[in-house]
Amino acid sequence: MITMSLELATWLRTRTDNSVTVKRLHGDVSGRLFWRLFADGETLILMDSGKIPIWPWLDIHELLSDHGFSVPSIRECNTKMGWVIQEDLGSLRLLDLDDDQYLKYLDEAINMIISMQRKLNSTACSDSIAGRRSFTPAFFMAELENTLETLFFRLLEVPMVELLALQKDMRELCGMISESTVFVQRDFHSANLMVHNNRLTMLDWQDARFGPPAYDVVSLIRDSYRDPGYSWEDRAKKFVMAKGHMNMFQIARTACQRSLKAIGTFALQYRKTGDTKYLGYLPRTFRYLADYSRICPQLDDLVKRTYKILDEYSGEIDLRDFRYSNIPGVREK
Repeated sequence: MITMSLELATWLRTRTDNSVTVKRLHGDVSGRLFWRLFADGETLILMDSGKIPIWPWLDIHELLSDHGFSVPSIRECNTKMGWVIQEDLGSLRLLDLDDDQYLKYLDEAINMIISMQRKLNSTACSDSIAGRRSFTPAFFMAELENTLETLFFRLLEVPMVELLALQKDMRELCGMISESTVFVQRDFHSANLMVHNNRLTMLDWQDARFGPPAYDVVSLIRDSYRDPGYSWEDRAKKFVMAKGHMNMFQIARTACQRSLKAIGTFALQYRKTGDTKYLGYLPRTFRYLADYSRICPQLDDLVKRTYKILDEYSGEIDLRDFRYSNIPGVREK
């Protein structure tokens, strides 16, 4: 059990009264630590960013807040130590809503993406770290190299000749994704959108940068945590029409990269923690790939090769039933 450091506890006492009590919150795998504070009849959230630099989080918080986007307010901050006391948004996420409410807020979230892309242009972001970072084909491929290494090589024990062929297909995918032209929150999905006071509020914006217009919307509607079903494609088409100068090929290519990146992240989280819950997100995310190749035939070779590998190889985990089951097999160590 990770406990609060003496230094942090001492700082907290200087910012609150002696009646404050704390409860450790779990769920973040970034290395940051969170507590819920109970004091003076209200609750707050304390974040310790640990070894992760806090300034990008603060920088983009200011950018979003200044342009009218809903983020938790900051009560106290120690920039040097990476400690922040912020507004408590509760525990209700977009992920947790019943189907009707989920779909209602899903549309609100898509409108939020369109608004961010309109308001947070290059001029608005010129003084922010978000305006100085962008996705590139090499960056996209570096993410997929993690998927190749962590999932296909380490966990599935796929032979090198198959890995090299899959790597080639992935490189072609990354080269097909449209240019980085708009503000991208980068982690815009149902577990990072809180429903507070009947509105959506964002979390985890610290990696924001400029990227393809489709990136945030496919993160949301092709979410590994919750599948909106067939309606995802209708919402994608509405987004394409609202944006203009886009097509469904761009949606499919960007979604394919994002899904393959997420697969690698879940595999890495499993390897780091040993928690099999992360493996449960893999089958659904792999099933999404079939939709992308149906929409964009250029992705056929990549998706067919990926599915062939899943059908033929297993190692520490077994995904051969991914089409029908969300529970991968795990070999006893």
